[in-house]
Amino acid sequence: MTRGTLRLPQKFKNWLFNAPGVADTATHSGLVTRAAARAATLDVAQAQELLQQLPDSATWGDAELENYLVAAKVLVQETLGLALFDTQLLAAATMVRGTVVELDTGEGKTMVGALVAGAHALRGRRVHVLTVNDYLAQRDAAWMKPFFEQLGVEVASVTESMEPQGRRQAYEADIVYVSVNELGFDVLRDRTCTEPEQTTLQPFDVCIVDEIDSVLVDEATLPLVLAGRARSELQSVDVADFVKALRPGIDFIIEADKRNVSLTDAGLAEVEARWPGVELYSTAGTPLFSSINTALHAQVLLHRDVDYIVRDGKAEIVSDSRGRVAALQRWPDGLQAAVETKEGLHTTEQGEVLDQLLVRDLIKSFATVTGMSGTAVAVAEYLRTHYELDAGRVDSHTPCIRADRPEKIYATAAHRDAAVVEAVQGAHATGQPVLLGTHDVATSERFAQLLEAAGIECQVLNARNDSLEAQVIAQAGRRGSITVSTQMAGRGTDILLGGSPADPAEHAEVAALGGLLVIIVGRFYSPRLDAQLRGRAGRQGDPGGSVIFSSMEDPAANGQETHGLELSNTVAQDADSDGLVTRAGVSALLDKAQRLAEAERFTTQQNSWKYNELIAYQRRVVLADRETFLSDLDAALYALAERAYGDGNGGVGNGDGGSDRNGDGGESGDRLDELRSALGETELARVCRSVMLFELDAQWSDHLAQLSEQRAAIHLRALGRQNPLDEFRRETIRTFEGFLEDARATALDTVKSLEVIDGHVDLDAAGIRSGSATWTYVVDENPFGNQTDQIVKWLLKKMGK
Repeated sequence: MTRGTLRLPQKFKNWLFNAPGVADTATHSGLVTRAAARAATLDVAQAQELLQQLPDSATWGDAELENYLVAAKVLVQETLGLALFDTQLLAAATMVRGTVVELDTGEGKTMVGALVAGAHALRGRRVHVLTVNDYLAQRDAAWMKPFFEQLGVEVASVTESMEPQGRRQAYEADIVYVSVNELGFDVLRDRTCTEPEQTTLQPFDVCIVDEIDSVLVDEATLPLVLAGRARSELQSVDVADFVKALRPGIDFIIEADKRNVSLTDAGLAEVEARWPGVELYSTAGTPLFSSINTALHAQVLLHRDVDYIVRDGKAEIVSDSRGRVAALQRWPDGLQAAVETKEGLHTTEQGEVLDQLLVRDLIKSFATVTGMSGTAVAVAEYLRTHYELDAGRVDSHTPCIRADRPEKIYATAAHRDAAVVEAVQGAHATGQPVLLGTHDVATSERFAQLLEAAGIECQVLNARNDSLEAQVIAQAGRRGSITVSTQMAGRGTDILLGGSPADPAEHAEVAALGGLLVIIVGRFYSPRLDAQLRGRAGRQGDPGGSVIFSSMEDPAANGQETHGLELSNTVAQDADSDGLVTRAGVSALLDKAQRLAEAERFTTQQNSWKYNELIAYQRRVVLADRETFLSDLDAALYALAERAYGDGNGGVGNGDGGSDRNGDGGESGDRLDELRSALGETELARVCRSVMLFELDAQWSDHLAQLSEQRAAIHLRALGRQNPLDEFRRETIRTFEGFLEDARATALDTVKSLEVIDGHVDLDAAGIRSGSATWTYVVDENPFGNQTDQIVKWLLKKMGK
């Protein structure tokens, strides 16, 4: 059965649209039908007149929304040469009302986002359109600019290469296109500003998220990190060489889920022989134990050209949800250095973490959030639970006739790979274009070699050449084209049958061959990623096909994603001479394993958020105090004077040298008086503000470091039948006690120690500076697997349990 022929019974539709988080988008269908009919009768001047009649108010009724869509349809045709589908108008109307929309690939999500942005901007709201990378932010802003100019609203984009002044100007636009990471980094940088004019951001209001499920679900646990005070994070070469010599299965074992690796008794004996006299589980031995386990993790569990690539002398992480280099991402706590040491690379400079921000917290800081994706409804309940967002589907403007063929499952990866090459050969012989989707760089390059050996030329798109992605994708629909690619989510370019630019004759020729054939090599960890790849075929009613080739050696059938199903040992026996598994129901079991794997990822994300909730609250407390000092030049001076003199006046600014002293009096007050007579009241206030802000930031960095250490060991509390999360929250509260008071005390001591030379204080020389390095940490609730679990097991063994 082809996808486009599916008809749901009304009973099932009623259940579907009553499911948590799933919205019925048909609510606005009448409004859209009227808008489309009216637009056909208007010219540009009449559309502009209609815009002028729209009220500049925060809310629009259906009549105002309809008038906007009428005018927008006319102006898009005039400025961009695009004839909007009714489905695009329906998606825009749904999103303006706050619902996340699922639209198939090729249905014009970029244009829909622009329609929604324009509607909010015309109502006087400030809009951020969040993309997945700089390229799309810059491209989409430039593409949509003529339309926005007709609306009378300003648009800009922000990219990594921009200087602070350019960023500041861009963020002042009515509509700003920016990548999620870049916006988050600007938030972090603004949090360390010491002068009001250094800030770049405007208040957050409306957020429109492209590929919203990828951003809010798949990547929402990766904290964006601001660092400073760089130091070298060295991984001992001795430790790395020692780990390389360990014997798999003898000195260490890999856990069944393939996410953790641990030393055996034989391995521990090797450690004791190499470092005699060191008790690994003692306080003195903990650094060595941690270093060994980190090096073991890097050596055994992280694979080159799968988890990372080596390019330009650097180890660059590859995103498993996007298949591209994850810009500015790195592993934490020595793991990055361990990977670099493993590969013989120069170890990068590691900074002290000054601040961090979860993508989830960034998104939730907006007053209004909406977005679009090709696979949003699958996570509708998740979006409702964690973001209070509903999601609904808008069907394609023409029925999808793509043929999704039954999955082919093989006993071994070798059998599977041979079958894939044969399938590509068969399609290529007819001239049908093929998109071969793989999980990682290594697999994509292996298939490129296999196809080359079979006499088939192909284009490869992976993390090594992601700068060429738009060019490669644009031609992936040409007759005879074979494209091998890693995950396609967020590529931002459609695959047109016949290639680009569009040619009707070439389009018809390729359509007659069956359109684009998508072959997926092994299931991804989420069915949404499989669906995103399938969606590259059958664009806008075109013919196309898709099929998944799996093997019983894939992780989905044998390893971390089976969750105890253990299919491979028995199922592989029921295979024909070509290795094709013939047992019925295996695909359904893989469906179950895949769903369980995604559910486990969701649980990990929720745990991470629970551990960070209280930290985020404490950060808001500190930022409120910080904002007081930043916005009021005298606030820090008076706060320090209060400590110095014992009250809120302390003689500061009253010219009496501190006649109202009490508290510690004396020395501190005298020193402030001395500084004021050398610097003047205003300059002293600036110095106090800079120092106060610096000490708040430094103390917050120390607080984060302390919490990180506590979290790494908090699982040990389970030995005492305590809940680790509850205990971590108690420790978080305890370590925050007196935070603001301590920062003031430290700031006063710092100010007292400053040296004045020629009426000036060199704050940089005194070490009063902020950090600027930015990256994201690849972490989850337990980033190193179960290192602490090993300690638990060891302690239990010692206790005879």
